[in-house]
Amino acid sequence: MKNKTSMQKEKNSLKGCVRQHFTFHLSPFPFLLVLAFAFQLTSFTVSAQHHAPKPMRYTLNFEARHGESYTVFVDGDMMNRMPQSRVIVNDVSDQTHEVVVVLKRPAQKAAVLQLRPSEPNVIINVDYDARLEQLSLYTPSHNLAAGRAAEYHYQGVRQPEVKPVPPVVVVQQPVPEVQHVTEMDLAAMLKRMKDQTFDSDRLALGKVIVASSNLTASQISRLAATLDFSSSQVELLKYAYPYCIDPQNYYKAVDVLTFSTDKKKVMDYIATLK
Repeated sequence: MKNKTSMQKEKNSLKGCVRQHFTFHLSPFPFLLVLAFAFQLTSFTVSAQHHAPKPMRYTLNFEARHGESYTVFVDGDMMNRMPQSRVIVNDVSDQTHEVVVVLKRPAQKAAVLQLRPSEPNVIINVDYDARLEQLSLYTPSHNLAAGRAAEYHYQGVRQPEVKPVPPVVVVQQPVPEVQHVTEMDLAAMLKRMKDQTFDSDRLALGKVIVASSNLTASQISRLAATLDFSSSQVELLKYAYPYCIDPQNYYKAVDVLTFSTDKKKVMDYIATLK
């Protein structure tokens, strides 16, 4: 009986030792698993951040074709404090930006465009047509924007308030038939000019007739022939060219001049208008 009781105590003591042994060695195991998983997650996050691609940055290169000076605004920020004929804007993001170009002379001539860069170096040509009073911005590949005069009201040197250029709406309309001046009408015009006493008065009347009538080159020549002085004839021929309904025949009007130097003056002037 004693031996059986002693054996039971030893058995219970052995179980207690085994339980204590496994409790001591197994209880830290879940904590170590969590710690190892957290370390691996942190390492993956740092590696992903290290290898993440950097956002692309672009350069806008503005160049004036005829050497005009201008100021560039990108998203309302002035890029060049002094007007220049070439402006380079660096570190531009790949988002859509509002670009405004304002000419120094003539004042208030501007063009506005919405631009999203598609290549590392975007070349934008600035072209002002003085005859049409139109400022255009374009790349060698395609047109970006074109606009006539826009009104600007500057607030300090940064935020220009832009009055947007309305879109051009092309409406197809029949071309009206040009009403030519008849021989009878022209005879009456010539008589009125000849009735003037002074050459200066005939010149002034000739300009009025030219601007209000659809005259051919030959008819303009006959008007100029009523003038006494070659200088008056040259002035009238220069003035009449934009109103001539057959400018391809304007050599007929120029032939009224006697001196080749006067003819050259008129032809050189016409060349500047083309």
